[in-house]
Amino acid sequence: MTTTNRDLVAAAVAHFSSGDLDGLLELLHEDFRSHNPGVAGPGRAAFAAYLTSAEWLRTATVTVHHVLADGDYVAVHTHIDVGHGAGMATVDLFRVHDGRITEHWDVVQQIPERTPNPHAFFQFSGVPREEPGVVAGP
Repeated sequence: MTTTNRDLVAAAVAHFSSGDLDGLLELLHEDFRSHNPGVAGPGRAAFAAYLTSAEWLRTATVTVHHVLADGDYVAVHTHIDVGHGAGMATVDLFRVHDGRITEHWDVVQQIPERTPNPHAFFQFSGVPREEPGVVAGP
């Protein structure tokens, strides 16, 4: 049984990463609301329709770099590899209530092939992380 908001969101991200839509939807509150402009309305069904319509998700690999929790809110910083190009950097913010995810916001940025900043996106303080991110994918 999931005991913390951080654990709940980490489980949701793992379901998302592995393509387990049913597992993900089980963790969403019945009144779930996504603030992603591509999701056509509130509710689990609208979110499921959005996820199933995104073909790139079927082969995407998600690497989690950070999971930060503060009360009802959990933020997740990820790299999504879609199989071509450098992928996307994302920050997802989740709100949890009554043991379920009730809201979701996301900020997505395409990663350019080259950048003048050697520490862009996933390198912090110029020092490599000692432990690798959690990698999940199909």
